[in-house]
Amino acid sequence: MSSFSTIACCIDLTENNEDIVSYCREMAELTGAKIILVHVLPPVGSFSNYGSGYDKLKKVAEDSRSETEKHVREFAAKYFSDLPCSPLVLTGRIDEAINELVDKKCADLVIMGSLNTHGLFNFSGKTSARLINRSRVPVMIIPNDLSLECSPEEDF
Repeated sequence: MSSFSTIACCIDLTENNEDIVSYCREMAELTGAKIILVHVLPPVGSFSNYGSGYDKLKKVAEDSRSETEKHVREFAAKYFSDLPCSPLVLTGRIDEAINELVDKKCADLVIMGSLNTHGLFNFSGKTSARLINRSRVPVMIIPNDLSLECSPEEDF
């Protein structure tokens, strides 16, 4: 197994992060890697179709950024207090923001979820495919409905 020095642990701040946390913790503990805990907010420009309400939406987005940063810091303290972990909130298209993070912070592994069925944004489908296709480092996708229970067939 290759040793990792920096893991980008991508979360969406919903209840679907437990398995992502488990894998990030395990990989960091096995390799001595530091963790960058990252959450990506949508770009404010994605609200431009709202016309005259754009300025209000932009203000709401700016105000909510500090609240999101607080939640990511609290998440880091709760799940990674015993490991080197830097919380980070980015803005932009998820795949582009994470690939830029990989380059700027020299992350050598990305761990993220596959599907968020309860939140507004998700990592499923096109987003994870774009990230995988454009990433220069390994990307580990953790299924939303992760189940490691399995009984191997003897005659297979």
